[in-house]
Amino acid sequence: MTQLAPNVFVGAQISEEDLQRLASLGFTDVICNRPDAELPAGPTSQGLQSAAATLGIAFHYLPITPGEAFTAQAESLHRLAAKPDAKVFAYCRSGARSANAWSLAQSKQSAAQA
Repeated sequence: MTQLAPNVFVGAQISEEDLQRLASLGFTDVICNRPDAELPAGPTSQGLQSAAATLGIAFHYLPITPGEAFTAQAESLHRLAAKPDAKVFAYCRSGARSANAWSLAQSKQSAAQA
């Protein structure tokens, strides 16, 4: 897990057990940036969403397909992180796409404020 901002963290693919740890650490939102079809044998977003709901964590499926634009996902990540008292964990295969989405959101925010 890598911290990108006081309340924004990214990392690699998670499991249902990881959700329990995230809940114990106070995370309010989990963002899946990995398309389900990318990992056929792994946990699906639907399965993780159900598990997250039982733990009181909001789950958001915002897949980023390698090589495609991800502006909408970046904007959604920024919007979720801006919620009062939000603590957000975004994941993909390695965490790189999630980190790139945060970087894009931050650069757009900086440009808007300039």
